[in-house]
Formats: sequence, C-alpha cells, structure tokens
Amino acid sequence: MGTNEKQFFGPLTLHQKSEKPSIFKCEKPAECVCVLCDEIYVLPSSEKQLLTHLFMEHRLVIADINEIADLRGYMKYWKLRFKDQNLPYFCTTMLLDNKPDGTKSKNEEYFLLSDVLPEDKELRLNLRQTKLETLLERHAFEREDKNYSKECLFCRYVSNGTRASYLNHLYEKHNFHIAKPDNLIFVDDLVDFIASKLEKLQCIYCEGLFKDRTILKEHMRKKGHKRINPANKEYDKYFLVNYVGDKQPVLKLKHNKPSTSKNKSNFNKEDYECDSNIDSDPEWSEWTEENGPLITCLLCDHTEMEYENILDHMEKKHEFSFTKATSGLDFYHKIKIVNYIRRQIHLKQCLSCETKFDDSKNLEKHLKEMKHWILHREKWDQPEYYFPTYEDDLFLCFIHDEDESWWSNDEQETENQDNNRSDDISKEMALSVLND
Repeated sequence: MGTNEKQFFGPLTLHQKSEKPSIFKCEKPAECVCVLCDEIYVLPSSEKQLLTHLFMEHRLVIADINEIADLRGYMKYWKLRFKDQNLPYFCTTMLLDNKPDGTKSKNEEYFLLSDVLPEDKELRLNLRQTKLETLLERHAFEREDKNYSKECLFCRYVSNGTRASYLNHLYEKHNFHIAKPDNLIFVDDLVDFIASKLEKLQCIYCEGLFKDRTILKEHMRKKGHKRINPANKEYDKYFLVNYVGDKQPVLKLKHNKPSTSKNKSNFNKEDYECDSNIDSDPEWSEWTEENGPLITCLLCDHTEMEYENILDHMEKKHEFSFTKATSGLDFYHKIKIVNYIRRQIHLKQCLSCETKFDDSKNLEKHLKEMKHWILHREKWDQPEYYFPTYEDDLFLCFIHDEDESWWSNDEQETENQDNNRSDDISKEMALSVLND
C-alpha cells in the first residue's frame, strides 16, 4: 500500500517506552482558569485539555510544561500580565503554514511562552523555590516525627518511632534497602505504594505477577529483586534530589545547627565519604560500562555499544552499507539521511518505493529482497530531517564530516550557507515545538 500523505507524530525515544511524568504534579484537584479567557479546567486531570484549548483557541504554546512546579500559580500570574499587554509583547512569535486544525494557510501566527523571557524564567524559579521550601518542611517533619507506627512489609513486626527506624528494620532484618532515610520524602506514600505491589503478589523490581506470596518471596530472594527499580520513574517523586533540578543551585537539604569550623569540616568529610560510596544505594552500584548507552540499528531493534559493530551488523544482516550510502556527503546530509531512515522505519514504509507494511518484519524482508536501498535525494533532503526522529538516537553522535575542506571554504560563503540553513531550520523548529 503506497502513501503520499505526510504523517506527523510526537517526539519518540528508542530506549524509553513511556513519557517522563512530572514529579511536581499535585494529586489534589484544583480549578485553573485559562490565561486568555474564562474557561475553567480541573488540574491535574484536565491538564491536556487545557493545553489543547490554549493551542486550538489562542494559538499559545507553553514550553517545558512538565518543569513548572505550580502550573495553577503559573497560569494565574500570566492571566494578570496578559491584561496589561498582548501576547506578542511576552511571547516568541512563530509563522507557520498551517492553521491549528491542520489546514494549509500561509504565515499563520503562533505564540511560544518560554523561559527565554527573563520574567518567565524568574517566575518558574520562584515557583520552584516555593515548592522546594514546602517540600523541605515536609522532609524535616518526616525526619523528626517520632509517632510513626507501621507494620513491616515482610513480617509481623510493628515499628513505633521514626520513619528512619522503620526503614532501618527493613534493611537490617530483611535486606531490603530503599535508600538513605535523609534522601527520601513522602515516606508514608512510598511504603504504601510498595505494600500495594506486594498485596497484588507483584515483584517490586521486575513487576512480574506470581500465584502466591511464598513463590513471590522466593523469586525476589533468588533474583536479588528485593529493591526498587531505579529505571521506574514512578519512584522519582519519593527522592528529594529530583526536585532540585539541573538548572537550580544546590540547596542545603539538611537542617543542622551552627557549628564550629572544626566540627563542620569533619561533618562535611563524613558526608562526602558516605555519599561517595557506590554501595550506599544499590541502584548506583549497578551502573557499569555493561549498562551504558546503546546504539540502535537504523533498520531493526538490534543494539550495540560500539558504532563500528552497528555498521558491521547492518552490512551483514541487512546488506546495507551506511558508509557507501553516504559517501561524498557532508555532515548535515548524513544527519538528514539518518533521520529520514528512522522516520520511514517507524512508519513501516520502504526507503525507496514508499510501500507501507503492517509489520516491521515484512518491511525488513522487502528491503532485503528488493534491495531498495537507493535513497532519493528529493525525499530525504528536507529541512524537517535536521531534527532527530528519536530524541535519544545515539547513532547521530558518531556522524562526522569526511570532507575537511568543507570547513575551509570562503568565510563569507560559509556564513551565507549557515544563514540560509538557519532560516530553514527555524521554521521547522517552530513546527517541532508545536508538535511536542
């Protein structure tokens, strides 16, 4: 089945099957009013409908929505500010050739509200700081509260005292180590979350289901699954460090009384030695070269840790030579070809004749038998392929420009080429942001 219609899809990842949830989302329902009209939405359940409304009705896109610590407070602030000035005053204006419903139309205006604007950046930082202060108060309470009572997850023992003593019991008596108590927050919810898995006879680590509790316990003991899975994003909200963020200054998470310089020096040294121990948290001790980033084949799901091995795999398994197919092309053309191939394989379409298949295996068989490895330039040499089909495509990191003279062209000519390329990219980048 052939197809000439362009298909669009959101951002993809090769090694991550689900979207990364925002740890800042509050589970408590709260009403939120649109920044540009009086439509009301209940967060967090109607967040997607709110964002869709902003785009379809007002052509407004908010960047990095998952990183906003308090979306309701954010919307409330901008609703007041938009009464003073119109959207172009605060937002980046983008001209696209599509209306919100997908209808073709030249130079349609859209607006991007992001932290490129200093006022927006400061607002996001303030909201995050306020959220962090609330979290630190909760963290301090959980550390100092001595009225915590909870039955053990694995035995009949009832712990009365602090949450730290309860977690220590799990580790000392049952060899179940979650993390250092000082690193955790919402401990009550975390314990209940783990307990719910055990009640469903589900392994905490691999989440496999078992017939009875005895078989589950034996499985977790033999497989070493008496621990949480660090790759499971559901646990992120229980670790205080995840709320700090990469762009934020390091906060003092421990509330200590003032001390002399001598005592302070010894304390910091002790903390450093403790935190630098890779065995202090089991999830970090597993991080070795064997678990490092993987390069995925352009034509199937096979992965390798070495770029040369992937090239060799494609030649032997698929009879496709990426080196020969891109011979004589510059860096940007190779980038386009990789992203074009990724897109076609994702859509299960032939690289050459664009025949569409219902199954990846049939497509793979068709490519190999028909030898449809000819990449037509008019198909892959498009501005949209400057952008990766998959956000975590490590294959792109190993592409280099073989023609060194490309860098030594006349300076003015190179500058003109870059400016033209930037014009092409900027439009496609705008569409990419909207799709996201």
